[in-house]
Amino acid sequence: MKRRMVPLFVLLALLGADKGEKSDKPEKPAVSIKNLEYSPNSITIKPGETVVWTNNDDRDHTVTGKDFNSGTISVGGTFQHAFPKAGTYPYSCKYHPRMKGTVVVK
Repeated sequence: MKRRMVPLFVLLALLGADKGEKSDKPEKPAVSIKNLEYSPNSITIKPGETVVWTNNDDRDHTVTGKDFNSGTISVGGTFQHAFPKAGTYPYSCKYHPRMKGTVVVK
């Protein structure tokens, strides 16, 4: 019986594949929009961080605060906003005013 040799780089690639390894880039804080809610509805970040909202709902939404406005976020769309200074930043959806959220920067 003849043995086949598998190149070492192939073995290493297979062993390291899909292990959930993190990339060098840190993930941005995220908020999901689903079922007419922001989840989480309050998120705490550090100054300079960027929050990403993703519309996972079946209708359009907005992320509207005093100093930022996403415009319409279509189904499957995203919006990002950086918060350079410490503070509390409330926001809501202009189409569904009962939807409220807060970004706390400290």
